[in-house]
Amino acid sequence: MLLGISLVTAAASIGLLHLLGLAQGSAQHRLALQAMEFMVLTGYGAGFWSGGRQTLPMKVWKIAVVTKSGAPLGFGRALWRAILAWLWVLPALLAAAVLHLSPSSTAWLVAAGLLLWAAAGLLRSDHQFLHDGLAGTRLVQASR
Repeated sequence: MLLGISLVTAAASIGLLHLLGLAQGSAQHRLALQAMEFMVLTGYGAGFWSGGRQTLPMKVWKIAVVTKSGAPLGFGRALWRAILAWLWVLPALLAAAVLHLSPSSTAWLVAAGLLLWAAAGLLRSDHQFLHDGLAGTRLVQASR
C-alpha cells in the first residue's frame, strides 16, 4: 500500500511539474521527466499486478489480472502487460508530437484513442483488451 501511494505521488508530482510549466526547460529535461514518469507508472502497474496483487481501483471493482490459465502474474509478465498498456495513449501522443498539435488537440486525440482502444476490446470474442491478449493475461472477477 505504501509503495502504491509513493508511486502515485511521484507520478502526480511529475505531472504537476508539467502543468505548472516547470518542466519547460530544455528538451533533455523534458525527456528525462517523461522517462521518469513512464518508469514510475509502468513500475506501479507491474508491481501491483504481479504475485496476485491488485491496484486500489481493482480492489474496489473486485477485478484481478491473471494469466490465461488463471495463475497469478509473475513480475516479468506483469511488466510486459504494463508496457503494452501504454498502447492506450502512446500512438496518440506520438501522432501529436509528429503533427505538432496544441495541448487541447492532443487531449482530444488521446481521448479518441482511449475510446477506440476500449471499443476494440468489445470486438474481441473474449471481450479482453488488446494488451491483455498480447501479454497472455486476462481480467477476471476477484474472489476477495
